[in-house]
Formats: sequence, C-alpha cells, structure tokens
Amino acid sequence: MQHELIDKNSDKVIKLTLNNKILISETGKNNKLKTTEKEFSSIEDALNNFYKKEWEALKKGYVLNNENAEIGQPILHKYIGGAYTGALAIENSPNGIFVYEDKIQNSETVGSINIIDNNGDILKTIELPKSLAWNIEYRSDRNSLILDLDHYIFEFDIEKETFNNLGQEKSYVDSFISVAKDKIAFATLGKLSVLDNQNKFLHTSEYSVELIKGTAPFCGKLSNDGKLLAFHNKVGEIQIIDAENGTLLSKINGDFEMVFQFEFANNNELLVVRERYGTWGMRYFDLTTNQEIELKELEIPEYTKDVNAFCFNADQTKLVLLQRADAHVFDFVNKKLLASIKIEHLVKKCEIKFVGEKLGVRTDYGCFSLYNV
Repeated sequence: MQHELIDKNSDKVIKLTLNNKILISETGKNNKLKTTEKEFSSIEDALNNFYKKEWEALKKGYVLNNENAEIGQPILHKYIGGAYTGALAIENSPNGIFVYEDKIQNSETVGSINIIDNNGDILKTIELPKSLAWNIEYRSDRNSLILDLDHYIFEFDIEKETFNNLGQEKSYVDSFISVAKDKIAFATLGKLSVLDNQNKFLHTSEYSVELIKGTAPFCGKLSNDGKLLAFHNKVGEIQIIDAENGTLLSKINGDFEMVFQFEFANNNELLVVRERYGTWGMRYFDLTTNQEIELKELEIPEYTKDVNAFCFNADQTKLVLLQRADAHVFDFVNKKLLASIKIEHLVKKCEIKFVGEKLGVRTDYGCFSLYNV
C-alpha cells in the first residue's frame, strides 16, 4: 500500500509505503527526498504507524490526491476539523462539496460549512446561523441548500449567500428535511410541511412525537420524483403520503421499532429502511403490497447484520451499507456485492454520501475523504 500526500503551499510531499511489516517514509520535495525505513513487530503495528504518520501530515495541511486510486482506495483525504458526533453533514453540488465543521470562537461553538473541490482545496467557508448540522440537501432548481441546523430549518441561497429561516423556531427532537425534484418537505414543532419550488406551502399537517427513553421514532423522506412522502413517528408504522396534496395513501405496519433512514427505490415500488433498535439493520418493503420482503443478496458479509448508515448513488445502481468502519458496496440492480472498503481515519461514526460516482465520507476524527467505488 502506498499513499502520497502534498502540501500545496510548499510543494513538499510525503510518500508512505507499507510493505508487509516495513514502513518506508519519503519526505521533502520531489527532487530531494529523504528516506527512512522501519520494520515493526507485526503487520498490524506497521499499518497503525502508517495511518498515524498520514494523520499527522493531514493535520499539518497535507492532502492526499490520487485520481488513479484502485477500487476501495481513497482518492482524497483532507483534514477538516472537529464536529459533534451526530453532526457530520456533507452534500455535493455544482458549486462544490459542502462539508460541515464546528469551530470554537470565544469559548463558544460556531458552525460553518467549507466548500471543497474534488482536489481538497477549500473554495470558501461560510458561517452558519446555528451550529450542529444534522443534515444538508442540495436544491437544484433554486441553487440552494436546505439545512437542518440543530432542529432549525434553513434555506441557504448559494449565489447570494443568504439564509432564510423556514422553520422559524427550534424543535426538540422532531425534525427532518428532504428535497425532491419539484418540492421540499420538512418537519418541525409538530408540523409537517411540503413546499413547492417557489416556497409556497402545498399542504401542512400536525403530528405528535412519541418519546422512548429520550429518543423519538422520527423520520421523513420524499421520493426522488416528489410524488410520495414516507413519514414515521410511531413505533412499527410508516405512513405513505401523497406529497402533492397530503392525502394518506397507505400505512406500513410491522415489527420494526425506530426507523432512522429510508429511501424510495425501484420507481417507488420499494421502500428501503434502516431500523434503529430491534434488528439495527436493513428492512425492505414492497409498496405495491406494503409487505416486507427479504433481499438476502443485499446482506453484508459479516456475521452481525447491523447497519449504521446507507446511501445510493444518483441513479440507484449502487447501494452502500456502512457497518462501523466497513463500507460494503452493492450492485443494487443485480443484487450482488461489488467491494468492501475500510474507512480510514475514523473513531466511531461517519457520514456517507455519493459525490458523483465517488463515495464521500466525513468522519468524527475530522477527515473528509472520497473513495473509488
């Protein structure tokens, strides 16, 4: 394994090569590199030191760029900085990749978004009106972002760099945002709202929140075409709503507990669900019958099947299931495993989202990466 990092300000490079138990470090400028070599007692020790040296370089401003990375290998590593464990939001756009960061200013936490290009260069940093970005979604028709900032709902106009508070006040634990082709949906303070692309309310409805040991079953998602809205606020129940007029079309009832993520797939005939508590894994529901189906071909290869996050690419030909530091990439059309990837520079949690056909990862250790999948 070999990683090459560069400090673009000084043109200095660090080349790290791992050969069995031997770690070779080359540092300096390309025409004058200093080489050191060290053999460790085990391959594991050598690998840990490889990552330790790379992390030290990343924190000093070095960046890993490798457009020729093999499948499963990083194309980009960029040090971003800290963020609260649950607030690791990232989103792609034609203007760049938006990556959330916490900063400490005058002993207070201030949230900001770094706009990064595919080479890891920071194009701009924007201070947010509130910290803790739970989620960010790009709205193409308005060239804007919809943000859930600690249960406040904002829209950010990218060109004008202005924020509009859509949610007005802060919810407690019950908020979500979702962007579709011609509308957005969000929930806050007991009100579920769907807006068109002129920000006119198509419909609103009230809901209640059920707290179970301080956590609420709460999740919402529009289908990509904007026709359907899935909404979950009760254990064992998901509502399927007509997103155009708010009519309740059907309910999915099952033995699942809290749903923390779902996506419509297969032309709105399938709902892909990630359950928290209960199985802690993936559930699949046929929306023509509202019955659960098994997709054994999409199970991760490990003994335990719990999943921490999942994401699709834009045309839903690839599905990535994350289990701690392992990302498993599936061909969703042919239902087969393509690759398993080790996420680097991770403590416990990360956010995953496709950036084009690359897998974007923002870790709780402070790293933003792109992987070839």
